Formats: sequence, C-alpha cells, structure tokens
Amino acid sequence: MRIRIMSASVGIPLVLLAIWVGFPGVVILATVAGLMAGVEIHLMMNRGSHYSGSVRTVSIVMGPTLLGAMSSWMARNDRISGEQLPVTLVVIFTLALLLRGIASLRRTSSRSSDWVFWVFAAYVGLTLAHAPLLIGLDSGRELIFMAIITTFLVDTAAMLVGAYAGRSRLAPTISPKKSWEGAIAGVVAGVLAAIVIDAALGISFTTFTAAILGGVLAVTAILGDLYESWIKRRAGVKDSGKLIPGHGGILDRLDSVIPCLMVVYWTAVWSGT
Repeated sequence: MRIRIMSASVGIPLVLLAIWVGFPGVVILATVAGLMAGVEIHLMMNRGSHYSGSVRTVSIVMGPTLLGAMSSWMARNDRISGEQLPVTLVVIFTLALLLRGIASLRRTSSRSSDWVFWVFAAYVGLTLAHAPLLIGLDSGRELIFMAIITTFLVDTAAMLVGAYAGRSRLAPTISPKKSWEGAIAGVVAGVLAAIVIDAALGISFTTFTAAILGGVLAVTAILGDLYESWIKRRAGVKDSGKLIPGHGGILDRLDSVIPCLMVVYWTAVWSGT
C-alpha cells in the first residue's frame, strides 16, 4: 500500500500539471502514454514467442502514439470537427488493421490470437486521441477533470462495495473480483459524481444530462477495465507492465479512463457545451 501511495503522489501531480498547462501539456501526456502503452501491448503480444518482426514492432508500439499526435495536430490546426471525426477515426482504425496484415506477411508462422492485440492497440490509440480534442473545447480542463474524477470515484465505489458486499460475480472468467453489487455501486457513484462535478466546476450540462453522462461513464469505465483484463488473460499476465510500482503498467491505470475521455468529448460536442 505504501508503494502505491508513493507512486500516486508522483503520478497525480504530473497529470494535474499537464491539465493546468492546457493543450501542450495534454498533448505531451497523451503522446508519452501512447508510446508506453504501445510498448506494453507489444510485450504482451510477444509473450512466449521469440519473434519480433521490425514492421510489427514499430507499428504496434508507435500506433497509439501516432494516433494521439495526429489528433493533436488536427485539433490545433482546425483540421477536424465533430462532424468529421467519426470518418477520420474509421480510416485510422482501418489503417491500423492494414498495418497488422502487412506485418504478418513478414512472418513464417502466425498465431491466431494476434488480431486481438492489434485491435486493442487501435482502441487505445483512438481513445487517447480524444484527450487533445477534449482539452481544446471551451470547458476542456473542467471536462477532463470530470472524466478523471468520475472514473476514480466509480472505481473506488465498485472496489469497496465489491470487497465488502460482493456476492454475484460480474465476469468470473475475466476478472473474478468484480461483482454486480460493486458495478451497481459504481453506477450510482458515477451519477452522483457527475452531477456534483458539473455544478461545482460550472460545466453547464443540465442536471439530467450530467446524471445520464455519469451513468454512462460508470458503465464505460467498468467495460474498459474488463476489456483490458481480458487482453491480459489472453497474454497470460497479471499486469500489463511494471512501470508504476504497486500499480502495474500504464494500461492498468488507463484502462477505465481513456474510453471515458471519448464519452465526455462526444457528450460535450453533441450537447453544445
């Protein structure tokens, strides 16, 4: 526990500093996080295999980083808008999968499970790419704080209630410690947290919109956590990496947050916030 607290005391101020700096800070944070995540995905993908093709290594390690950098450039230069982003993301996702196919041509053998890691790498890049877009909105800092704080409270409520009152397993084959009781507590915490944060930071969502957003963020955070747990099961590892003492890898810390960045961004765009 002491190691976890020490790691958090270093990591949390860095994140807060990046958000305070604004667009440049979030761009750097998202790019570095994407690079670290790409390395972790590459290592999980190659667990138990001696193969390390150069094309595959570069594409899967740099993929999430390049997606984050591309969204940063487009947001800063007004090259992208809410209406254009879905098509752009589909194109990027398709290119990521094509890179996977090109890399496979260089291999003498193939593992049928490789595709799940390529899809996961594209998913991490696409969700991280929303961080620079989000900070570029009028209430960008407040919206990022809403995503992070709500996710933290959802995870905390789900963990505490699951530990003390959890009886029904949510996904026993993927994450045995998660329970339906904990998930329900997380949704309630998400709804309440979003309403309070919206009012406290003056984001200007209606109370109804904030409540719906909080519930969606809670479900999204839980699903993001389960998705990463499933990937780790496929890789046969307990943690995605060892970067953060007491916490695991960067993906172990981002799994719930990054999809929530995307949800908050689109809610803000569609509601005109």
